[in-house]
Amino acid sequence: METFDELDAVAGNKGETLTKTPIAPIANETESNSGQGKIAAEHLNQAEYPISSGIAVVINNINFDDKLNFTDRIGSDLDASSLFQRFMELGFDSDLLNDATKNEMETKFNEIKGDKESLKITDCLIVVLLTHGTEDSVYMTDGVVKIKNVMEHFNATNCPELHLKPKVFILQACRGSDIGGGVERKVIRNRDPNQADASASYVEYDEEFGETIRIPNEADFLAVYSTSTGYGSFRNTETGSPFVRHLSDELREMKKGEDFYKVLTRVNKKVGMGYKPKHKSEGVITQMPCFISHLTKDLVFKQKV
Repeated sequence: METFDELDAVAGNKGETLTKTPIAPIANETESNSGQGKIAAEHLNQAEYPISSGIAVVINNINFDDKLNFTDRIGSDLDASSLFQRFMELGFDSDLLNDATKNEMETKFNEIKGDKESLKITDCLIVVLLTHGTEDSVYMTDGVVKIKNVMEHFNATNCPELHLKPKVFILQACRGSDIGGGVERKVIRNRDPNQADASASYVEYDEEFGETIRIPNEADFLAVYSTSTGYGSFRNTETGSPFVRHLSDELREMKKGEDFYKVLTRVNKKVGMGYKPKHKSEGVITQMPCFISHLTKDLVFKQKV
């Protein structure tokens, strides 16, 4: 029996009230790995984030409280297990939370922030959210949480131990109820197979690091979305979501020393241009992933030999 791809959308719940997740109070003084309120200039000058270890948390929500009136996210277990496996292979200390409530998510995040000795040797944090969502929010099993508030748990103010360290949030969830559209065109082979893509220049600014610098709370975050703002995100009950499937494949196949940007760009292309949803709607149906980067260095994961 042919199965249709489902949308992780919650368009029918217009009466749901958004609630803000409490955030820890702002501290007057912060500490970094190099001492209280101090950062080594050499660390700022590095072109890449030095990653030898990391923490990955996969939150996989399938069943929701009856009051939310959501359908079960069947097929999400495949997404969760594949990403969990990829992060383990990359040397991350990984954890999987199934059907997490808002309190259980908070407890896990506070547990991570509370283990300051572990955070000192943590080079990267990855949080995966597989759930229902809206344009600016995601759902735990018992209610909605603003994406902004989820990320703020680990910003420069609330988690100083992760200063200048990459914090990656991967979200497989709808960001609206619209269905992505597009056009179809025939592909014509290039006459010159040796024609190279134009290369972009990189300009590095010369800064004076001898004085105090400010680290924005938004610095060193990378938000990876399965779909564009306002649109639905597909998931197949038998094969999981195309976004996670391609992301998992690209993580497994990425070259040594390859920047994560390139991995995500290939995922954008494969899902956006190669994926053809099986949907009841007529016309050209598409899904276009995207990522928003506040990273300040290249992000290269350490791969096991």
